[in-house]
Amino acid sequence: MRWYPWTDGDRIAVVDLAQSPADGSPLVEHVTFPLPADHRGRDTVDDVVTTADGEVLYAARDVVVRLDARGEVVWTHDLGASGPQRGFACSGLALSRDGAVVWVYAADAMADRGDDDRLLVLDSRTGLLLGSTALESVGHGAELLAHKDGSLLVGVAQGQDGGILYLARFDGGALTVRELTGMLDGDRVPCGFSPDSTRLLTCEYAGPDDVAVHSWPDGAVVASFAVEDLAPDQLPGEEPLLEYGAGFLDDDQVFVTVKCEDESEDDFTEWAVPMVIDLVSGTARAVGEPAPSPDHWPVALGDGTWIAVDPGTARGEAPPVRRRFRLTPA
Repeated sequence: MRWYPWTDGDRIAVVDLAQSPADGSPLVEHVTFPLPADHRGRDTVDDVVTTADGEVLYAARDVVVRLDARGEVVWTHDLGASGPQRGFACSGLALSRDGAVVWVYAADAMADRGDDDRLLVLDSRTGLLLGSTALESVGHGAELLAHKDGSLLVGVAQGQDGGILYLARFDGGALTVRELTGMLDGDRVPCGFSPDSTRLLTCEYAGPDDVAVHSWPDGAVVASFAVEDLAPDQLPGEEPLLEYGAGFLDDDQVFVTVKCEDESEDDFTEWAVPMVIDLVSGTARAVGEPAPSPDHWPVALGDGTWIAVDPGTARGEAPPVRRRFRLTPA
């Protein structure tokens, strides 16, 4: 990965990771351009991804858009107008590993534009619809993870109704989707594939109270860590939980965030501390001291580094930074 995109609701920035040292300094932006007027707003853009050549694709409510490196629209794909009963509905995007197709999760049921959610396959260069199928889900959003073998893992979040996990493939012009069961089912939220693509990281849907590493593609659990065993003693509050945004720091290390609510009659604070789990030794270490939860959770990049926004600030107030975990004596 060379490019990393982010948005503050008014603009999209594409970061050049090759020029951004992992020393806690602000990320070096490759290009920045304003969002089209219709798509500006803190909660308007649902997802953003970049192509290998640094162009941008994003989903905003009822449309998917591709922009070139100058911020000019290359194509748009209309998902259909939301209905009057639209609820909390977020589209999801993922590029295939070869960059040929764009996978799109459309939360049609919650957007009041259909009875079922949809999974779409678009040509990444033209926006042409290559395939589409209904999903038996009513989701608020979904996590989409593209594997190097061409498959796509889709974890649909249905709020209190739980989750559904699908495995999709697009081969020879045919789109196939099947629901996963057994050790990998809707009780698990997919977080990321390992850099070598042989393992999958998931967390429990309810809570979440644990994080697990599965071999891929069989889904067998090879390691599991409960939040009560990960939480450091100095974390304020009671009943710690994990944040859903976990990931592989590299093939042998997992990056998670443990959070905890601390409430009194006069104050309420959600505290958080990033943790690095070493899969070889099975030990975990805190990365710094507990601090108020950030508006945007850290993102593990799979190369030993992660993107973070300093706690207590929003992306419009402080730039994201890149950091690297360095082992120090316990």
